[in-house]
Amino acid sequence: MRRSVMNLLLLNLVIADALNLATTSLEWTPTIALGSPTWIPWLPYYLCPVVRYFECVFLFTSILTQLMVCIERYIAIVFPIHARRLCSRTNILIAIFTIWLTACLIAVPYVLHNKISPDGTVCINVRASSEFWNKWFEFLTLYLLPCLAFLFLYSKICAVLWAKNRQLYEVPETKTSLSARDEPRLSDPGSAASRTSSTSAALLGAREEALRTRRNVVKMLVACVSVYFVCYSPIQAIFLSRGLFNVRIHPPYQFILLMNALAMLCSACNPLLYTLFSRRFRTRIAALLCPYSFAKKVSAVKAGASSVMTTRRASKLSPTMTNGGGLLLTQWNSINSSSYCGATHRLMST
Repeated sequence: MRRSVMNLLLLNLVIADALNLATTSLEWTPTIALGSPTWIPWLPYYLCPVVRYFECVFLFTSILTQLMVCIERYIAIVFPIHARRLCSRTNILIAIFTIWLTACLIAVPYVLHNKISPDGTVCINVRASSEFWNKWFEFLTLYLLPCLAFLFLYSKICAVLWAKNRQLYEVPETKTSLSARDEPRLSDPGSAASRTSSTSAALLGAREEALRTRRNVVKMLVACVSVYFVCYSPIQAIFLSRGLFNVRIHPPYQFILLMNALAMLCSACNPLLYTLFSRRFRTRIAALLCPYSFAKKVSAVKAGASSVMTTRRASKLSPTMTNGGGLLLTQWNSINSSSYCGATHRLMST
């Protein structure tokens, strides 16, 4: 359930980022090619406000979707009991619809106040000097508040993850001894020691796997917040200095282009950040690029699983069994054979 919910959010993020890159590149390509602000030569003038409107819609949708991803992770990690109810498929679809509707409403001023300049060369905002309230609203709702939400929620997530990491390390070893004592005494002491050591190894492997997964989550969260700050802070600083604090600075036009490209880079990096930190994605990419090496690793895993199953089955048998324990041994092996086969099937499938 949670994977499908996260996939919906990531799909919405990818769509918004791709459309944002497409519309922004459509307007900025002639400007970069000619070295000066220029309207798209092959588009009619009346599309100027439409292009600006959709640029803002897709950008705002991307930012709000990132915020929704953050909230979903916070609920899933900090309140896992309520995750299935709060982050259901229906609720996420409603949230996605609300995100798009909100972005469309916030971007309405751009379709009203943008038009082609009198000389017909560039698309400009004719109300830029009087949109003090609009810039404040954008700054608060689409930069400052999301940044504060990212910092607060991700810090809480990291705190919970590291607390669980300490709990993993502090698991008492008595569980292993209890599990060993609870097993039926069907074999010699050497076989019991073998079962105890295998149980300890399984617990240790599960702990290490959980730690690796959670550390990858922490790394991805730090990367997401860092990219968001780095990409959007410079362009927001320029907007603040001009629109809010009335600081008249005139940076070179190449610098303005660089700052806009940096803001677009966030949309380009988002899909990579959410996929490159996925072990399954990296595994599939490795299989696609190096199929022969991947096939050898799969064969090695299957061979290792078969040898482990054979060794454990052999350790269950002992010549010191009594006649009364023969029936118990048969029942015990029949139960564990099914569990070993299930575990081997899962290992081979992964």
